[in-house]
Amino acid sequence: MFKCTRCDGDLRDGVKCSVCQERFDFPCAGLTEAGYRRLGEDRRNNWICTSCKGAKAFSSLNLPSKNTPSKNTPSVKSLSLVDMEMIASELKSLSSQMNSLPTLIASVKAIQADVADLKSIKADIEDLKLMKPEVADMRTSLEFVQCSVESLKIRMTEINQEIQTLLKTKDDVVQLKQRLENFKDSMREFEQSSRMNNIESKGVPMSPSENLFEIFSKLGDHINCVIPKNQINYIARIPMRNDKLNKTIIISVHNRYLKEDFVVAAKKRTIVPADVGLRGDNRIFVNDHLTLENKMLLNKAKKLAKELGFAYV
Repeated sequence: MFKCTRCDGDLRDGVKCSVCQERFDFPCAGLTEAGYRRLGEDRRNNWICTSCKGAKAFSSLNLPSKNTPSKNTPSVKSLSLVDMEMIASELKSLSSQMNSLPTLIASVKAIQADVADLKSIKADIEDLKLMKPEVADMRTSLEFVQCSVESLKIRMTEINQEIQTLLKTKDDVVQLKQRLENFKDSMREFEQSSRMNNIESKGVPMSPSENLFEIFSKLGDHINCVIPKNQINYIARIPMRNDKLNKTIIISVHNRYLKEDFVVAAKKRTIVPADVGLRGDNRIFVNDHLTLENKMLLNKAKKLAKELGFAYV
């Protein structure tokens, strides 16, 4: 056991200065244990500490030890690990949501800045290359830096390619959404167009043995707009969305103008079940057969017109 002259630590092994005979541990001596073992016996016996070599001569070299890095020199290994974790985090963010593209691009720029720093470190290490055994570990560090820079370049290229792919995918999604909206508009127009010749009658009481043709004929007599039976394509009851007990009557006619005349004539009258030979005190309404979406739109328009005091919609 002996104490290191510089750090006063207890150690079992170290180096001894051939001039001042002081003992130092490997970090304080500026050597690695492996590097020291590779020195020949003569060079180990003639090893001189930094103090004895002269502060001025050694300070011009400014060689940091691998085990005791300078405060101004960043750790290459730790810096690379941080960069790789940052890249992994950014890739995870890219796959989860496309809205984080600006953040990823900023991270790529940060990686580029780190690569520039690594290149600067590489240049500094090249300047410090001297034909002495102490620089062997520095050469290893230089090779590590070179590998790290190449790995980062490859990863940055991959990230840039992924960004371009995501940007293209985003454009494709926007185009698909627009196509879907256009398709929905076309379907809505087609659905309403298929009802162009239809009449919808609400409020007509139901009975087990009812004759819809007879009810429709009486309704035409009441409003003075009779549509002949041979002009009727079909007539049927369909369930109502908010009333399962009462069903709406749908009458499809062959001529759209007959339908329009019938609806206009019906709107001029207040119709009750007694007018068509049925019992009940509710009103009967006759309208165009609208799609559900157009019915909602019509109701909103009527409500707004009432709030604004409009006489007609």
